[in-house]
Amino acid sequence: MTESSKGRLRDAARIWLRRLPSPIQARLRRNAYRMPAAVRQLFGTSDPDYPLGTVRWGSLRRTTPFSRSWGYDRGTPIDRVYIEQFLTKHAADVRGSCLEVLNADYTQRFGGSRVASSDVLDIDTANTLATVFADLDEPDSIPPERFDCIIFTQTLHLVPDMRTAVANVWRALAAGGVLLLTVPAIGRHDARKSFHHDRWRVTKTGVEWLLAGITDAPADVTTYGNVLSCAAFLYGIAAEELRAEELQVFDREFPLIVAARVVKEHAP
Repeated sequence: MTESSKGRLRDAARIWLRRLPSPIQARLRRNAYRMPAAVRQLFGTSDPDYPLGTVRWGSLRRTTPFSRSWGYDRGTPIDRVYIEQFLTKHAADVRGSCLEVLNADYTQRFGGSRVASSDVLDIDTANTLATVFADLDEPDSIPPERFDCIIFTQTLHLVPDMRTAVANVWRALAAGGVLLLTVPAIGRHDARKSFHHDRWRVTKTGVEWLLAGITDAPADVTTYGNVLSCAAFLYGIAAEELRAEELQVFDREFPLIVAARVVKEHAP
């Protein structure tokens, strides 16, 4: 069935519904949760109220996740879909001298031939890919005004003093440079015995507050995710197990990640 045919069918169904007596319309809407999703959409009741005791948990009635590795063992972690969607939107910013944390995968993928030089930041001197070693918790630990783009994804929540970390990264940007930042708003806590760095989750308001207190430029801050993608991510369900349209609903009250783009303006 074509999209236009579906549209005509929905319109006809809604006209028929409006012609029914009011008590019958009300009863249909109260019992919408019993209808298949396709039928609910026809009547414009795709998001019905579920009375107490009628929610069907199915496979989700469990106290353990399907994956404890963010869904990597099942497919693509859902947060990675949103991170890469954000970077795709701002791929033109990945240019010139670039800095990324842990490896240069996103620099190479989204910058390509626009990248003149690529550096990798890490605190761990055992990382053979790293070219800049620094502790972001220490002020002025990165060379100043050196980079045209800094890709700073899913790292800020690992630093004890987030303000110092943001100040470090901002200081390292050259005039006209761009910071592409993402942070988790929700997610599994990494509780490995040998890992003691997973400290924070940050809201949109929190990111705006952090950036406003340090940078001198307006920040474009947005959220990605909804209650379904958040729940799926906590369960360790992979992105491939959700529909594309389910992933692309963004509910600011239920963000999975927060992303920000900030441009460091040229000095007057």
